[in-house]
Amino acid sequence: MGRKLQSKLTSKKKNVKEGNRFLQQRRKELAVLVDTLLKLTSTFQSTGKSFDHHLQIEAIIKEIINIESISNKSTNRQRKLYIEKYVSWLHEHGAEFEGVEISEFDGYGFGLKATKDFSEGSLILTVPGKVMMSEKDPKASDLSEFINIDPLLQNMPNVTLALFLLLEKNNPDSFWKPYIDVLPEKYSTVLYFTSEELAELRPSPVFESSLKLYRSIVRQYAYFYNKIHTIDLPVLKNLQDIFTFDNYR
Repeated sequence: MGRKLQSKLTSKKKNVKEGNRFLQQRRKELAVLVDTLLKLTSTFQSTGKSFDHHLQIEAIIKEIINIESISNKSTNRQRKLYIEKYVSWLHEHGAEFEGVEISEFDGYGFGLKATKDFSEGSLILTVPGKVMMSEKDPKASDLSEFINIDPLLQNMPNVTLALFLLLEKNNPDSFWKPYIDVLPEKYSTVLYFTSEELAELRPSPVFESSLKLYRSIVRQYAYFYNKIHTIDLPVLKNLQDIFTFDNYR
């Protein structure tokens, strides 16, 4: 009996050691790819070569997504299962609405549907600030330590919200859980377009602006990946395993 127990303990220690070695190797690979991204996204490209530049960036992002997806599996939540709880949460914290309900529309996703006629100028709903996630929430959280030392976060409140949302999404006791559970996993924006889909935007002026937006988000991802893995702050240690490109975009 004692030998079996010792064997199990030895096997467990071996698995933990191998797991740590795998994690270290994964982070080394990501660090190299992230540094390459920073260099690529810092290089100015003329309009004629911008798509070739995008293809280089996209190829690296695909490698990064493959590595990060090994330990970050998608949950594939069915948002409609959480609607009732979300509505109860809204009412509980002072939201008021009558004659409207959250419904799913074919081809459009979720939205508000009127269940009665409203006269012009009617008050349809009242939503208190408490249930509206804003830039004040990250500043009042553990993330404030990072905000206070990072110039990018100080000037881009939308980015602070993105990091705050990621932290709260991975906190099972979060005040915001009912809200986060009904959020979509991805959006129909150019950040999710394949290179073939982006190419279809030619010769529209939207084409170049789309490439610029993608490049900007990629650079932000690379910038924050380096910060999260090099600055010694407790809140950043909590982000290390959950900050991925898919989560950030």
